[in-house]
Amino acid sequence: MEIIPDKRRVVGLVETALDGKVCLPNFQRDFVWARDEVADLVRSILRQYFIGSLLLLRCEPQNPPFDPVFLRGADPTNAKPQPELLILDGQQRLTSLLYALNAPDLSLKNSVQRRWFFVDIEKLLADPDDDEIVFDRAKRELDGLDKVERQYELRILPCTRLLNADAFYQWRDGLEDWLRDFDPDGLKDFRGRWRTPLTEAVSAFQNFEVPLVELPTVRDDGGEDIGRVCAIFEKLNSTGVELSVYDLLTARLYRSGIRLHDLWDETCARHARINRWSAGKADKNKFGVLLLRTLALLRGLDPKPRILIDLAPAAFETDWRRAASAMERSLELIERVGPDGFGVFDAKWLPYYGLLPILAALRAEVEDRKLGEGPRRDLQRWYWCNVFLERYSSAVETKSRRDFAEFLRWWTEDGPEPSVFAEARVRIGAGAFTIRESASYASAIYSGVFCLLALRNARDWKYGEAIELQSLEDHHIFPRRYLRDHGVAQLPRVNSIVNRTLISDQTNRIIGGRAPSEYIDDASVFPAGASGALLEPHFLGEPSIVLMRDAREGLTNDAVADVYEHFRAIREAAVVTEIRRVCDLAEDE
Repeated sequence: MEIIPDKRRVVGLVETALDGKVCLPNFQRDFVWARDEVADLVRSILRQYFIGSLLLLRCEPQNPPFDPVFLRGADPTNAKPQPELLILDGQQRLTSLLYALNAPDLSLKNSVQRRWFFVDIEKLLADPDDDEIVFDRAKRELDGLDKVERQYELRILPCTRLLNADAFYQWRDGLEDWLRDFDPDGLKDFRGRWRTPLTEAVSAFQNFEVPLVELPTVRDDGGEDIGRVCAIFEKLNSTGVELSVYDLLTARLYRSGIRLHDLWDETCARHARINRWSAGKADKNKFGVLLLRTLALLRGLDPKPRILIDLAPAAFETDWRRAASAMERSLELIERVGPDGFGVFDAKWLPYYGLLPILAALRAEVEDRKLGEGPRRDLQRWYWCNVFLERYSSAVETKSRRDFAEFLRWWTEDGPEPSVFAEARVRIGAGAFTIRESASYASAIYSGVFCLLALRNARDWKYGEAIELQSLEDHHIFPRRYLRDHGVAQLPRVNSIVNRTLISDQTNRIIGGRAPSEYIDDASVFPAGASGALLEPHFLGEPSIVLMRDAREGLTNDAVADVYEHFRAIREAAVVTEIRRVCDLAEDE
């Protein structure tokens, strides 16, 4: 796709938008700038500052690739949009200028009244850097500025006269006539001092050019080209609100009578988990896109952007509802802390959002086809293998489609074993497999281990209650301050997943920076005693407990480092044993 760089007069673009020839795709993104931001944009152009670039898509007026809507404040000649250009990036700036230069009877953000914008000529010519060169007024604040005579008297130019040269010249010549009749001295000053600078400043405003990128016309049925439009936008719009495939498809389906946002609202009303995980918003954690990926997989399609953007409208609502039900079911499995669940007791512990569509689609196939226990266990195994291989950290769409196809062939056509299981045997089953380098939420392994702790019914040491009854967080077993005071300061070693477990903030505060040998016998930390029944679910068996008791305050730095490394090795071995179990890997593999 050829990208055409160009420059255009920004006022010319505003006039075109006012006439309805520049439109927005119907992504239903609101205009959100407040009056201060609108005024600042006008100031920037008066000062000839760079205001950023625009991204436009040329289209056939009678057949745009997305459902178009007029910009807020437009006054089009046609009742139905017939755009020559669609604006993909720059809506806030172009709509702000349309508002300032046209003064439509609309409110702005944080204001319930219509606003008019003005330029203080004397301040503009005396000091263009003065922010008071542009100001705005509501109707009750106008104090006569809606009358041209008052504008002439105060030397205040309404921004509506900046839209085109004729409007400005008519105002300027009217000012000269008014001065001749009512302020002869002012007329001399006007002619001798500021008529020319004012004209030059307004001319510079009206000829101010903005850089833009114009994408060539794409056909309505050109799914690949439209997918590229999406990709190009996401690359160029790195500082703005990301335009997702969900947004683009919303506009495309609108013309087929499918209201994707209405479907989303219906989904949130019907499915409590989707509503909770997404906070009711399709763009939260990209849940709208996740549902589209699920839908594509259930249709047997690749869940890649260029495929999603061209999803056929036929039976779309039915397929969407099936995908939503499947996603709700997958979230039920994800957050279940018990048999057959994945132990994600809080959303922050979900290893990958990218796992959800494939989990949802595969589970839907298992249930719709009434498959037996084997495929259900396979799906459990698939999930944990992907978490501890950290396999979905990249190329999510490609892996999703391949996994989906491989499992369906294995379950329904007696096909070969899915490749993820062979990869798990080679990597997780290897003696060299290690997890100790995982030390933050960014690691799926880190999150996965905490989910295993939840599934093992790891309880707070002080309260002894289940995770559902306490807010448990990840805290150090060998306290960070104790290790630091004894020369172990490297954060990857200190924060390693093998030195972290689930306890409450209050328990952690009692522990503080004390040596493990001190707090393990403290009744305020372990009121019922540090029993194996309480500690073993934390992957703290008898060998680990012995090493915690060996970690005393009076040890040398070398001795602490030695005890700590032995502890890390023993606890890592316990965690890895459980990882291999949930991945269904025999110890000898």
